[in-house]
Amino acid sequence: MTLPEVSGDIAFVTGAASGFGLALSKELVSRGASVIMTDINEDGCKKAAAEINEKAGKNAVIAVKADTTCFEDQVAAYELGKETFGRVDYFFANAGIGEQHWIPLFDPTTSRPITKPNMTTLDVTLNGQLNTASLAFQVFERQEPNTRTGFRGKLVITSSIIGIWPCKGLPMYSTAKAGVVSFMRTMAGYYGDKAITVNLIAPNITATSVVPPRFLALFDDDYVCPLELVIEQMISVLGSCKDNGRAICISGKETWDHTQHDAMFEKNRVQFEKMEYEFGKWMGLWE
Repeated sequence: MTLPEVSGDIAFVTGAASGFGLALSKELVSRGASVIMTDINEDGCKKAAAEINEKAGKNAVIAVKADTTCFEDQVAAYELGKETFGRVDYFFANAGIGEQHWIPLFDPTTSRPITKPNMTTLDVTLNGQLNTASLAFQVFERQEPNTRTGFRGKLVITSSIIGIWPCKGLPMYSTAKAGVVSFMRTMAGYYGDKAITVNLIAPNITATSVVPPRFLALFDDDYVCPLELVIEQMISVLGSCKDNGRAICISGKETWDHTQHDAMFEKNRVQFEKMEYEFGKWMGLWE
């Protein structure tokens, strides 16, 4: 695959101390881009940034501590990045955590009191990404298009194949990852004519430091996604690429676009689009 030119562009990456975020930051720098690396793990992020800068022979990245559930943290990271690099062309809503028990396990003999659900997974993996998206859209509308690409900016969201195919063993994670799929599609539709693109990557299990080796060992090699392929797909929608509204799925070495259309959607299209228009008008999105 011939990937878009990103040299001279600036990216804002959440969850950049490890996994996809770290691999993406390294690859972007190798292609001439600069990166604002953010992570709640401040020490890990700063260590990774120092190693990237040393290899690049210049200050190609900065590391900023940011809890994605705190919008103000992300704004502060952006402001520092803008002061350092001038603008941000790409936002990657990438940070997330795995499943946390949200309610006690089912036990029909229980006498325990009813307890409040644990929404930590949604707070980080859904709401944290929405914070990043909110920042991205507000930044993009305040800056002129990139003179090389013609775009005000591009948002790329990290979802999961579990957001496409729900997993009953991971209810909160599935909910979070499915939520950003629908969010991406609505935002791509709204911002598509504003020189802004929104796309999403939904990989299957990938060999990163956040996946325990004993867990990876349960799956065939042709089922696990190569990290390099995931990063390649993230970069494929950058630069001058006009793609918008794509849910790019990856399983093993296969990639495909998951589309929302089916026979029943087509049957209901006219009324659905009428509803979409009327609600959007009511919300002030258009006249």
